[in-house]
Order: sequence, then structure tokens, then C-alpha cells
Amino acid sequence: MTTTRPSWHRTTGWLLTAAVVLVAVLAGAQAGTTLALWRDRETGTLAMPVGVTVFGVGAPAAAGSLAKYATADGQSLTFEFGPAQAAALYGTTAAGGAVAVPVQVDSLAQGHRGLSYTVSTSISGGVFGASRSTLYKVGSPQACTTSTTATATTTSTPWTTAYTDTTTLMSEYWCLVARFVPVTGTHTNTATVTGTPVIPGLPAQPSLTATDTWTSTARQTLDPAAEPTHRLTFTFSTTRPGGAG
Repeated sequence: MTTTRPSWHRTTGWLLTAAVVLVAVLAGAQAGTTLALWRDRETGTLAMPVGVTVFGVGAPAAAGSLAKYATADGQSLTFEFGPAQAAALYGTTAAGGAVAVPVQVDSLAQGHRGLSYTVSTSISGGVFGASRSTLYKVGSPQACTTSTTATATTTSTPWTTAYTDTTTLMSEYWCLVARFVPVTGTHTNTATVTGTPVIPGLPAQPSLTATDTWTSTARQTLDPAAEPTHRLTFTFSTTRPGGAG
């Protein structure tokens, strides 16, 4: 399969015609994924030439072949997780378990257009809902482990408004680490019985008392097979010099 690239040109003269053009290209031979690109012709001086913007989210893969790519500026893309990781998170011992979920973001912002994005977490119910989750930005998919020492964050600015004409996508990596520590409790019962024996032909006997105590431990139980789907939402925006979008 031959990869094609979007073509565009600068208009001659002082002003650029205002128009938005969507361009779809095949990105990569591995998955045959359609990668959506768009360019924005802005009215202004030639100091702000036309630029292509790309934003994609998915499980780690070759750049340009992620599961989802935006088709317009300012869109939000979601990454789903939960059912596939719930059993490992629940664990097989009373100590519970932990999982690390890697996510890749592809981006490109040509010309003088900057690009930044935020990540929000939506977790409700199931094993993940009973766990403690933290989102980290890491240097590679391999760095996404439950013992990562990366910085916890929810924002990134991969592209500033400094001019660039590169056609190479930038890939960034995120790591959602979740830890499930089951809630446990100890319950103790004590039973006491008092009685007076009666023995025919003998005087009254003193009362007798017997006491017995037993203890049990209860552990929080959940069903990983019933885990709902949870989401990370990636919302991006673009800027130009002076703060314009």
C-alpha cells in the first residue's frame, strides 16, 4: 500500500483566503487506517501560513495507525478500558491487585499553530470504581508500569506556536495506574452460658459458667466479569500567536 500525503499551497499575495479544507489520507501500511487531517487557510499575512493539524488516541501502535483520529479542530476523543483489565486488578489474594493501562496520543500542528490537550477520567462502579487510580505521563509504552515514578498530570502541550513545517507526528504516552485494596473487617462473637447442675441426693450445686469466643474476617468481593466500561477523554485545542484559536 502506498502512503499518500495531503497537498496544499500558499497563496501568493498579502492575504490568504479563509477556508477550511478536510483531507483524508491513508496512514501506514500496517493497519490500513484512515488518518484524518485538516488544514485551515487563515486570512492574514504570510507570517501565518497554512498548517495541518492531527490529533489521535489509542492503544500504543505505530504513529498514524491509532484507533481514533479527530476530523475537526477541538474534538474530544475517548479511550475505553475496564473489562479487559478487571481480573488482574482484582487479584487472586487478599492483598488485591494493580494494573497499568498505556495510552498513546499522536499529534501534529504545522505553521504557527500550537496544540494542547487535557485528559479527564470517568470511572464508575466495578473493580476500578473501588480502586485508587492515578494518571501519569510517561516516556514510552514500556515505562507504563504499576511502579512508575513519572509525574502525575492531566495536561500536555506538545506543539507551541513556534513555526514548523514538519510532517512527522509526535507520539506521547500516558499511563493509568489502578490499585485495588479490598476492604476487610474482623468480626468477633463471644457466647457465655451459665447453669446450675442438679444432682439427685446431693445438696444444691454451685452455678457453672462457660464462655466461648470466635473470630472471622470478611473481605470485599466484586465480580470482574461484570466490570463496566470506563473512559479517558482527551480534549484538544489549538492556538495561534496572540492567543487566537
